[in-house]
Amino acid sequence: MPARTESMASRPIKRAVSKLKKTAASQTQKGTVSTNEAEQSSPVDSADALDTTAADSGVSIDKSVFLRKFVENALQQFKEGNPEEYYKLVKVFTFSKYTSYITVEKYVEEVTPWIPAVSANISALGIAYRELVTTLFSSDWVVCSDEQFVHRYATLCLQILSAHPTWVPQAISAIVRWFTYGARDKETAAAPMVHDHLHALIKEIYRTIPTCGTSLAAALVDACPFKAAKPNVQVLFVQNALRCLDYATGIRRQVLQLVLNHTIQIDVEVQVELEDLESESEDEDEDEADNGAHGSAEEGIFEFEEEEDTKEGIVDRFSENEASESESGSDSESESGSDSGSDSEYGGSDDLGDVNYNARKAVVKLDAVMSTLFTWLEKNFQRDTTATDELPESAFQLYLAFLDLFNVIVLPTFKSRYTQFLLFFLCSRDPQYADVFLGTMMGNVGEPIRTQAQDKVSSVTKVAAASYLGSFVARAKFLTPKIVRSVVGVLVQWANAYLDWQEQMLKDNAAGSDDQKQQQQKQKARPLYSQVVGGSSAPTQFTDFERHAVFYAVTQAILYMFCFRWRDLAEASGGGPLVETELDSLHWCHEAEGMQRVVFSKLNPLRACAPAVAQQFASVSSQTNFMFCYAMLQQNRRSNNAESSSATASSTTNGGGVPGGSASSLMMASSNHILRVDLDTFFPFDPMALPISRNFIDPIYFEWKDVGSESTEDEESDEEENGEKDDETNDNEAGVVDQMIAMSISPITPLSALPGGAF
Repeated sequence: MPARTESMASRPIKRAVSKLKKTAASQTQKGTVSTNEAEQSSPVDSADALDTTAADSGVSIDKSVFLRKFVENALQQFKEGNPEEYYKLVKVFTFSKYTSYITVEKYVEEVTPWIPAVSANISALGIAYRELVTTLFSSDWVVCSDEQFVHRYATLCLQILSAHPTWVPQAISAIVRWFTYGARDKETAAAPMVHDHLHALIKEIYRTIPTCGTSLAAALVDACPFKAAKPNVQVLFVQNALRCLDYATGIRRQVLQLVLNHTIQIDVEVQVELEDLESESEDEDEDEADNGAHGSAEEGIFEFEEEEDTKEGIVDRFSENEASESESGSDSESESGSDSGSDSEYGGSDDLGDVNYNARKAVVKLDAVMSTLFTWLEKNFQRDTTATDELPESAFQLYLAFLDLFNVIVLPTFKSRYTQFLLFFLCSRDPQYADVFLGTMMGNVGEPIRTQAQDKVSSVTKVAAASYLGSFVARAKFLTPKIVRSVVGVLVQWANAYLDWQEQMLKDNAAGSDDQKQQQQKQKARPLYSQVVGGSSAPTQFTDFERHAVFYAVTQAILYMFCFRWRDLAEASGGGPLVETELDSLHWCHEAEGMQRVVFSKLNPLRACAPAVAQQFASVSSQTNFMFCYAMLQQNRRSNNAESSSATASSTTNGGGVPGGSASSLMMASSNHILRVDLDTFFPFDPMALPISRNFIDPIYFEWKDVGSESTEDEESDEEENGEKDDETNDNEAGVVDQMIAMSISPITPLSALPGGAF
């Protein structure tokens, strides 16, 4: 845009110039200023002209006095109904780096003399002068590199807020909107300076007006980018929002809640995209199976850890490809003058199709946000190595705030895949943190003997808490064997107490009156303890997952922990170190006592738990001579097949209804299916597959080890390394998304290879 000869502030100021002109004329007859010149000059230019005239005539006229009087007159005239000079004053401070036709340097030069003039009239800037005050706050002054000017301007803003606290919400909103500055390529270099200016002012506002915390929290919520925004926008906002906690500790919970909510929304989006991809993959697998492809469903479940290193390489190639695309996109942007920032980061052709494209974008975005949070947590949970080598009390309070928000936000969200690793990371910083987390989850599971009226926690939350317990203990490398045994012991006691309670209820029902028995017979929607799965005598073909969901979740947690941490539960017979090639004479800790009763109880948890967990437990427990339950698996398999055939026949007979055709049976079947899906698919701390964030988790993460794997570990690693080099070139980018879908406990033996032959 061509530069104008006049500056942005060029305006006629008749009255003020006329008064000063008359004063100068009364002292001397030389150098009078014409009315036409005065009308064409700006306030600053007029003051300069009068200074020159006065100097020639020996009259002293202060330019700052002139500008102060102009501001005072403009405000007074606006109050009296003449807004002309007031809006000219507003234009003086109006500036946008990208739309104004003057440079930042010119803006600094013109506005600098006006700052003390406005400061002298601070007391008059009430609600009536909204346009002027709003313009002062929203001007792009923060991008100026002149530190002296920035300090003066920030001081002016602070003076306005101190005199008129009603402007605090508008001021903070105008400041917070700059938190994502730096997302464009051309802004990157100046972003740290701008953010320093912002936080210096917010810090002073918070110190001067402590009650502004509410306004700051609300402004952060309003400025939070949509989950569809690009990764660099998300990272900049999260970084600056967390930086506010360095001085605004009073809004710690609100800021952490905002950040966690935002993170989990992106996390759930990742899961939705991956589920869509998984559905497509399952359809393809079915087509392959129809064409003669052979494979085990269980093998796919445990595919992740078996090929982890190979697929990690694919993740790295993804990052490299995106980086090269971003560089090429930046070049094209510079040529075209586009300010789209990282738009080209996901540009170009994508061989994976639309679903993979969307999944990859969501994964990159989540990884960026998660790694930012991990970095911030690592910084705030540093030990004091110079003194006691302990974490400060402030760190523990921050951890408690995180744990509280975890209970409210993350725990009830079954589709959360990686957000929970933030707490996993925190628990590794101090043994006390892990104890508090385990105690909190156990408290959410609750007492085994309870009624619905006594429960303050929903069954969904209880099931989730049990899942978190099992997955955390199984995967947390930093837990000592003592803690592992304690958690297993507590859960085994819980399960046995639940069985005792069910048996007592059965006895009480048997001893009841005839009226009670008749009433019980009418309520067939919920079978009694003796009517649940596990035997051919069960009169119903539906397992009541809803009624015993918490018991099944607790039992699955026990089995899951045993598969991973059985080494912490066993000792060599002579008290020496455990040798995995000599497993015939292991001595098991007393905390594991009672597991056999739970596994072989009439509630038949092996049938209710995830098939992969049940099968893997049978494999590990038999190899370690802990217990043998393959016969139970075979019986459950036959029962499932019989029920499936019966349900199909009954559906045909009843016109598509459930057995018996009753609405209650249909509702129970639907509820059981939902809870069964949760048990089958929810393992909260399955392997972290985000390429950047996993660097924080891998050192504290317990990987799967086959029984007896320690003796041949070196040989297997050499073979895997050679095999990975051959296979890496044949893998395609779709493997990255595939690995994130797969659950993992270990590679397991197909069902057909179990003792006893094929089912």
